[in-house]
Amino acid sequence: MNPVVSVIYVNYNTSVLLLQSIRSLIDQTRQINFEVIIVDNASESLQKEILQKEIEGINDKNVRVIWSDKNLGFGKANNLAANDAIGKYLFFLNPDTIIITDVINIFSDFLNNAHPNTAACGGNLLKPDLSPNDSYGNFPGLRQELAMTGLGFRLLMKNYQRDIAVANAAPQGKSKVPYIVGADIFIRRESFDLVKGFDENYFLYYEETDLFRALEAYGLESFIVPEAKIIHFEGAALDQIPGKGFSVSKFRFLLNSKMYYHRKWQPQWKGYILKTIVLLQIIAQFLKGKMGRDLKPLIKAYYFAS
Repeated sequence: MNPVVSVIYVNYNTSVLLLQSIRSLIDQTRQINFEVIIVDNASESLQKEILQKEIEGINDKNVRVIWSDKNLGFGKANNLAANDAIGKYLFFLNPDTIIITDVINIFSDFLNNAHPNTAACGGNLLKPDLSPNDSYGNFPGLRQELAMTGLGFRLLMKNYQRDIAVANAAPQGKSKVPYIVGADIFIRRESFDLVKGFDENYFLYYEETDLFRALEAYGLESFIVPEAKIIHFEGAALDQIPGKGFSVSKFRFLLNSKMYYHRKWQPQWKGYILKTIVLLQIIAQFLKGKMGRDLKPLIKAYYFAS
């Protein structure tokens, strides 16, 4: 029987977390047939060995690995797996997650019964202590970027957390949201294909935000379904990128993606204002001691990203 759902993971030196997530998914899922596709983004040899050895023990659950000889980035790796997927639904799931309810059935039932213009859904992401974690976000804009300078502008913005904040915890009931956090995106295959998948110009960060902005441009909607509960060890996968605490390499990825996102989706006049706000962010956060001790690589990264 062909799988109804294709679960897609991208692995970069997170094999132990990934295997834990797959086992939790298998344990919790009932009735619906699914496949698991893993793209290994050129992990270290030990990580590959761990994954290859353990996957052999769960091959009866239709799990397979695509081994990439280079790190493709998040979006490109997910697109690669999606091209190989069979399911009518694609479920993009982070390795640093634990499934604690039958989310595949919950999501499938929701989309099966939803209006055709509902493209995707996500669940109630939780921290390891089961307190609320970020599950969805608002599309970035000038007010959001200004609030992120840390200079108190946020205090002047009405309904900041609800209408402007980067990310929020899951609502109490099923709710339409701008974008779903990339840890768990359950989407109709035809909707994903319509927007041509993830924009591969992003290597890391902003990929899911861009995807949902593209869906919105086609009049398609996305929802949070809070009955679907998933523990998200937020940032655990990103910790595999070298650098403890503040990392210039992570900062470059984030800044490049941020500036590309705004060039793509904002009118040019807003882009000029945004460049000034982002420079203000960098200087303000550096002076607060939150961005290392050397301003020069930050300004250099800003110059090339702009």
